[in-house]
Amino acid sequence: MWPEPPPGWMEWYERILEDFGYSRERDEEAAEILAGFMADKKCLREELASKFRGAGCVVVAGAYDTVAEEAATLSENLAPGILVVSADTATTPLLSVGVIPDIVVTDLDGVFEDIYECWRRGAVLVVHAHGDNIERLKLYLPRLDARIEATCQSTPRGHIHNFGGFTDGDRAVFMAAALGARRVVTIGMCFTCGAGRYSAAVKAANPQWLAMKRMKLDYGYRLLSWLAGTKRDIEFIDATSAEWPLPQGFKKKPLREALSIMEH
Repeated sequence: MWPEPPPGWMEWYERILEDFGYSRERDEEAAEILAGFMADKKCLREELASKFRGAGCVVVAGAYDTVAEEAATLSENLAPGILVVSADTATTPLLSVGVIPDIVVTDLDGVFEDIYECWRRGAVLVVHAHGDNIERLKLYLPRLDARIEATCQSTPRGHIHNFGGFTDGDRAVFMAAALGARRVVTIGMCFTCGAGRYSAAVKAANPQWLAMKRMKLDYGYRLLSWLAGTKRDIEFIDATSAEWPLPQGFKKKPLREALSIMEH
């Protein structure tokens, strides 16, 4: 498994702070709040690593517009050995077709009742702390207890991890890579397609938000290229039905073919 944070991540983090004008102090404050909540919780790193290592295929669902149709295909082809990881707002379309993700990676700005329902039905929530979600941490954490893991993008401390990654989608892929996944299949991801309707539905989609979203997607794209170039022992596949220039190191396959794990 990768060390925490991954080698090279903090250099990316410094660029993110500068380019977005984020406050390191606010990130650290959010991490302290989350670490305090996790102080009496069981660390699930080894349990999650066992899930990732044991999976023949890890499906990471992002929230681009195509995720609904891909979720339907996924629901028809689920089989033992397929581990499903949902990136925050992708949880809603997965849940709508009856797919309960094994893991939800979230900074708590998706539809919380849907995220909570997946947690109630057995999903592990990997909750992320950053400077812009302090109020959501305070609001939602008291509703949770077991099956919680925690991440930050700054310096990890206490029972909180930094697996690398920035947006919910690429952060989910980074976690899978850090914890031993051998094959990662992405659906509902198109980092060059602009903001999807599921993300816009939970945000005030004003020009400032859209500009920031485009910057975040650009970073997610570059980070996945960096990850795939670093972790060459992992097979990275994109099965999103949208056509887009894939991150370096990813290859394209239809979802049904990508889910055929017997060959691996």
